[in-house]
Amino acid sequence: MKSDSWFLINLRSFDPVKSIRLGRRIFLYFAIGGGIFAVLAAFSVYQVLTLQHEKTRLKDEVTQLKARVSGLNQKLSEVAAEAHPPLKVDELQVIREPKRGGFAGRFWLVQANSQETPYTGTLAMVAKNETLRPPAHRAIPAEMRLERGIPQQPERGKPFEVLGKKFVEAFFDVAPEEVFQTLTVFIFSREGKLILQKSAEIPKP
Repeated sequence: MKSDSWFLINLRSFDPVKSIRLGRRIFLYFAIGGGIFAVLAAFSVYQVLTLQHEKTRLKDEVTQLKARVSGLNQKLSEVAAEAHPPLKVDELQVIREPKRGGFAGRFWLVQANSQETPYTGTLAMVAKNETLRPPAHRAIPAEMRLERGIPQQPERGKPFEVLGKKFVEAFFDVAPEEVFQTLTVFIFSREGKLILQKSAEIPKP
């Protein structure tokens, strides 16, 4: 029967152990290299933190610029709406009606642009005499509060809906001693914004 055999060989060296001596210059190089590495690492961390701060600042500036642009666009839309109102007041007339004891204001409310959907809002008429002290004003509807002859409660105005054009007429019943000189029509959008006003002289009795 075949058996396995193990051989242990002990090699013994009789040479003296050699020691490695490192000079001060090597330690100085290591110290300089470590210092440079530490400086580079700190600079890299500083650069990363600076870039993150700059990125956050730029994001904030972009957000503010977007808000400003949005505000400017809204302002331009409002200015364009004021410069080109969606409605027009055509053929505004004031007719004296002595038998009824007053005068009537009448006009055509016309859409400025051809649209397929009707435009809705409220309107009011205000008769004025600015020569008196205090000035005299009369509004239709009478429930509307006036400030310097301008209606301040659009929601209390006369509701209207116009598609194309619409005829509007209102009668002012005045006493013989009351004298009004001008009649002004105020047109408000459904949001309550004044979009148009137009005046005409009231014939003398």
